[in-house]
Amino acid sequence: MKTSPNKQLLDVCIEAARAAGCYALDNYHRREDVAQSFDHDVKLVMDSECQRIAEAVIYKHFPDHAILGEEGSIAKEHALEWIIDPIDGTVNYTRGFPYWCCSIAVRCGSEILAGCVFVPVLNECYTATLDGPALCNGEPICASDVTALGKAAFFTGMTKDIDGRAISFFSEAAHTMHKIRILGSAAIDVCHVACGRSDGYFEPGLYLWDIAAASLIAERSGALCTAYPRNEENGMRFLCTNRHLHSAVRTLVEKHFKD
Repeated sequence: MKTSPNKQLLDVCIEAARAAGCYALDNYHRREDVAQSFDHDVKLVMDSECQRIAEAVIYKHFPDHAILGEEGSIAKEHALEWIIDPIDGTVNYTRGFPYWCCSIAVRCGSEILAGCVFVPVLNECYTATLDGPALCNGEPICASDVTALGKAAFFTGMTKDIDGRAISFFSEAAHTMHKIRILGSAAIDVCHVACGRSDGYFEPGLYLWDIAAASLIAERSGALCTAYPRNEENGMRFLCTNRHLHSAVRTLVEKHFKD
């Protein structure tokens, strides 16, 4: 049977994500090697090394493709562009908290064709193609059927750009929903919506590489996603929920974030 083009792309997403993620796990003893430190974030030597490993895998198969990565981009005149987050949940990684991953996606224009989110410590590999199912370790996954906000488990995040809008949203969501959790990896959070462990996720300050792969996985699982552009290159606010809750949570988000 002939392999579809998107499946071929997915195979490379998986190979690259596993290579980078396993390298990060094998080098756990170097997780505190800091390249650059900020008030509320950190860049590790491992971030750059893992991205280079992912790039090497991609260029082994597709040497003429473009790359957009958190740790730097490679512009090329090609319709396909790979989107790399070498370690999503970097602070978790530095502290030995297992909630971190490597995320690889590939797009044509604005359309994500394939994506993989690999969580090395938990050995969970989430995948999807534009024309295929959402999977975790090869098994189909689907978003939850929770219909009431009062019964919803909801993941969110707080960035260094916290302002009154984020606080007011968090406060109302905490009073409206069953449980709120902040765990520190957007890609894994969205994958948990995809597999029904959570019913929704929102964060006001993300970048494309944080959710490129996970958003496709969520949508192929039956979840709904809405991205709101921010005034920053590749920046966005991002909402993902199961299909029952999306309208209500979107109304809540837009109430607090009007621009």
